Formats: sequence, C-alpha cells, structure tokens
Amino acid sequence: MKKIVLQFFFITLIILLLFKYNIEIKNNIENILYYFTLNIIPSMFPIILLTNYIRYNISLNNKVVKYLGLILSFAPSNSIIATSNRELLFSSVINPLFSYSILINYFDYKIAILIILINLSINYLFLFFNLDNNIAKQNYNYSLTDIIKISTNTIINILGVIIFFNIIITILSIFINNKLLFFIEISNGFNIISLIKNNYLKNFLLIFLNSFGGLAIFMQIKSIYKDANYFLIINKFILSLIISLITYILIYSLI
Repeated sequence: MKKIVLQFFFITLIILLLFKYNIEIKNNIENILYYFTLNIIPSMFPIILLTNYIRYNISLNNKVVKYLGLILSFAPSNSIIATSNRELLFSSVINPLFSYSILINYFDYKIAILIILINLSINYLFLFFNLDNNIAKQNYNYSLTDIIKISTNTIINILGVIIFFNIIITILSIFINNKLLFFIEISNGFNIISLIKNNYLKNFLLIFLNSFGGLAIFMQIKSIYKDANYFLIINKFILSLIISLITYILIYSLI
C-alpha cells in the first residue's frame, strides 16, 4: 500500500512540474527532435539496421563473427547482439565518429583520437576474453522489411528514452546545480561540461563521459536487452573511471 501511495505521489508531482515548467520542457523537446533528426538518425539508424541483420540472419555461434558484430555496433546497438551483461559492459562504447565530433572541440585532433583509441582498446580487449558461450536461440531469414520494422521500433524507443531523460534533467536543474547532472545524458552532458572553467577538471570529465556514455544510454540498452541489470551501470562507472585515469595520465605525459 505504501509503495502504491509513493508511486502515486511521485507521478502526481512529475505531472504538476511538467505543467509548471512546460515552456522549458517544450523548447527542450523541440531541440532534441531537431538534433535527433539531423544528427542521430543518420548516424545510428544504419548501424541498427546492420546489427539487426547480423542478429537475425547470421549465426552468432562463431565467436569471431559475434566479436566483430559487437565491436562494430556501438552503444546502444550492441545490445541487439549481446547475450550477457559482461558482453554489454565491454561493448557499450560510444560511436567513435560521434566522440571525435565532440572531443575535437576541446582537444588537439591527435589527443582526441588517442582518447578514443584508448577507450576502444581497453574495452575490446576485455570483451575478447568475456564473450558468452551461451548463444541465444536465433530466428533466421528475416526479410529486409522485417529488419526495417524492427530497427524503426528500436530507434523510436531510443528517442523516447532520450526525451524522458531530458525532461528529468530540465526538472532536476530547477532544484540542483546543472553541473551535477552531466552524467545523465551524453549530449546534454558534453554541453554542461563545456561550461566548466577549470580546464583540468573539464578535460577529465570529457574523457570520463566519453567512456561512460551516460545513464540514458543504459536505459536505451535496457529497452532493447531486457535482461540487462543495473549492476551494469555501476560496473561501467568503475571501468570508465579507471580508463579515464589511465587516459588522463597518458595524454598529459605526452603534452
């Protein structure tokens, strides 16, 4: 009974906040839809199509095929192929083209590439030794129409998660310093970090967020891979922190 009362209270509170701050939320959603249509769909949808084709038309019993599929899919598309939380942990990396387009605004291009390569190398090395032996049952010979339909549903789910978390960010920023919310959604997160004046802190957080990806990424993964557990977020946070420290030390030893 208490749980129901609490749920009702929080739902009511969120609805009231949505009405009170509807202008900010409306503007934010419009920006998201514009950015999503212009940038995310062109870069992510082809990868989701390819990943779904691999998932439904190519046998993943071959570890080499599965490994290549995972390292080419990036987050959250990797959750289409992954069959364990360990695989999700080490294959949940941000598309390097997206990372580069952001990092090049704050680092020399060589440093930006180095940050990306270190993150990919460490994750994919661990992924190689943590491939799951239990292959999920597959349905083969899906038509192109079926794959497009599945991929469209996936991209809509991802958009829904992004909108939800941006609404949460808009509401929380009313009560909490905006700089503390950088880890929730990656696009907003990079914008928030860019406002930090301390260059050492800013650079470290940029490296960390590029590796971690943000909470919204994990909810996108969860919407695709239902067995993803929330320890995945904690493990990814720890792994990203270690990778960020290694990267930070390396790049500043080279400067």
